[in-house]
This record gives sequence, structure tokens and C-alpha cells, in this order.
Amino acid sequence: MKVAIFSESYLPYLNGVSVSIRILHEELTRRGHEVWIYAPHYRGYQDPYPTVRRLPSVYTPFEPDYPIALPFAPALWREFRTLGIDVVHTHTPFFTGIVGARWARRLRIPLVSTYHTLYEEYLHYVPRVVPRAPVRRLLRWHLRRYYEGANAVMTPSDIGAEVLRKYGVRKPITPIRNPVLPFPEVSKAEARARLGIPEDVWMLLYVGRMAPEKNVSVLLEAMPHIVRGCPNARLWLVGPGPALESLRAEAEARQLTAWVQFTGAVPRDEVSLYLLAADLFVFPSVTESQGLVLDEAQAAGLPCIVANGGGAPEAVDYGQTGLVVKPTPEAFVEAVLYLTRHEAEREALRQRAIRKRETLSVPAVVDRILQIYESARQTVGSPAAVSISK
Repeated sequence: MKVAIFSESYLPYLNGVSVSIRILHEELTRRGHEVWIYAPHYRGYQDPYPTVRRLPSVYTPFEPDYPIALPFAPALWREFRTLGIDVVHTHTPFFTGIVGARWARRLRIPLVSTYHTLYEEYLHYVPRVVPRAPVRRLLRWHLRRYYEGANAVMTPSDIGAEVLRKYGVRKPITPIRNPVLPFPEVSKAEARARLGIPEDVWMLLYVGRMAPEKNVSVLLEAMPHIVRGCPNARLWLVGPGPALESLRAEAEARQLTAWVQFTGAVPRDEVSLYLLAADLFVFPSVTESQGLVLDEAQAAGLPCIVANGGGAPEAVDYGQTGLVVKPTPEAFVEAVLYLTRHEAEREALRQRAIRKRETLSVPAVVDRILQIYESARQTVGSPAAVSISK
């Protein structure tokens, strides 16, 4: 099968969407499928794969590290027409995703689309001079129109499906959680040794973008109280983002530099080491549609403490693989200190969390995605959408 993937988020930009696309690309290729990827152009980046195509793009002052693809690429369109693509899979409903949908319609290619992100939670990136109410209405209208035009719709969580239904998307929507990559055969002690983390540290870990919607300040406010109850506690904040420098400044202002470590962007393999080295995973964001990193943390054997909001609580079976708490510093302090003091319960959470390695293995998830592709190919020309059992 020849698959064309279109996404605003792709390498070298690292987030849950780009990671899930890389995993899908590699597994489909391993199985003998031909995968073409269309994404924005990043200055100075060389793609390691010959079937990646970059659309002409522009940079904006609002997200200087996140280029916006232009919806016109005549040379790429001429090539696309000759490839014999069987399925188009879009991962974003905006500039690049619109190109993918338009090209699929022109050539009557089945269109599959994944709704990854709760976009209304990101409206703070819209310039303040623009009224929010009409932007919200326009966003909902566009999302309804876009996903109604697909032959098959997927979302990584039930909350994402509920949001699309609220917008008026009538087609069946199939929740399929994103896959989790295998971890290297490295012990906790070895991971800490490689990262230079002392063995006696009680390591709290957050991995994700440093952005306002991620609520990371909650963790900074909680840390002095956590350290009072657990003097060896330290917090690692792993990831890049537009709020990185402001969060560093906040940590300095709160005199947290001895307890909080910012890594900035790190290679994907190194992220795995941080997950294997940690004791607890703390996640204060209430804007996730899935929170892929939560599945990765659990697969690494980390009990998770997550804020009750968005799709993150779906990733954690309360009391089984982690705790769901209010998105407040006080709630995180209480939960962290509780787990530091109850070793048996913490170990039980860890053992149950590790089972994610089987249920969300790359082969298992990609099997289900391929079912969606095959079903979509059978519906071209029909207004009926497709779905498979959860």
C-alpha cells in the first residue's frame, strides 16, 4: 500500500503528533508499505528519508520555531499525481492537512484523518487584538466541515471524539491510542548513571512542551512544599517550548534552582533514559487530547500523577496506574508525598503501568490503523464513514 501522510507537526519539531507519525512511518515501512510524508519546511534541516516532501513555509513571530506551510505547491502536486497513492492520512486540519484533503479529493483517494489536538485550548496563541468569540466559532465550523469530509476519522482518546461530536461531526469516530516505542534494555541505575543523576535523589519528571497551556507553573509552586516533606525530591522538566525561558526565570525567582532542572530539547533516545531513571511522573496539563507521554511513562514503569482535565485522565486508570488530582499545587504536593511514603502501593502502580507495553505496542496499534485504511478504501464514493470496534 502507498500511504501519504500530511501534518503540520513533524520532525525536527518534537511533540506527541510528530513522534506518533515517526512511529507509524517506520512501522509501515518495516511491513513493506511505501510512505510519503508532507510537512512544512524547516530552515537548515535535512530529512533522513527520501520520501519526505517539504511544502514552502513561512515563519511567524507568534511561534518562531513552528513554520506554517503555504497551501500552494504546484511542483509537489505534479509529482503527487504520479505516485499512485492508495490512502491519504492527515494529522492536522489546517494548512498542510487542507492540502492533503484537497489533493485526495481531486484524485478520489480515500481520506483518513486523525484529530490529535483540542484546538480550543490553544486560542491564547491568537493575537490579543483578534476577538476570541468569532475565532472560536470559525474554528468549530472549520473542524466540523473538515472532519465531515473525511472517509474515516480517528482520535487518540474518547475526549477527542466527544469534542468532535459536540462540534457536529456526525460520522463514526474511532478512538485509537497512539503506540509506545520499546524501551532500551537499561536499568534505572544505568539510566541515572548516563544522565548524571545521583542514586539517592527522589526524581520527579515532567516531559513535554514548555508552554502556557501545559500548566508547568503548578509544579514549580508545589516544589518547596514537596521538598519539605521529602528532602531528596528533585524535579526534572524535559522539553523545549515558547515558555522555557519564562519558566526558568520563575524558578529562579522562587529560588528553586537547587531543586529543579530544565533540560530544554533532548534527543528522543535520551527522553527514554529520563523515563527509565525517574521515580514518579507528574503531569499538570489539562489541555491534552491524549497525552502520549503518559502512555510512555507508564510503559517505562512510572506511576503517574495527572491533572483532572482534558484527555490526560483517560491515560491513567485511577488507582491502577496512577492518581488523578485537581490541577492545583496543593493537590500535586499531597499526591507526590503520599506515593513517596507508601512503597507497596507505588510498586503496585508501577507493575500495572508496565502492561501498557503490550496493549500499546507499535504492531498492535498499527494493525488497527491499517484496518481503518482498508475500510476507507472500500468507501470511496460513498457518504458513509467507517469505523472499527474499539
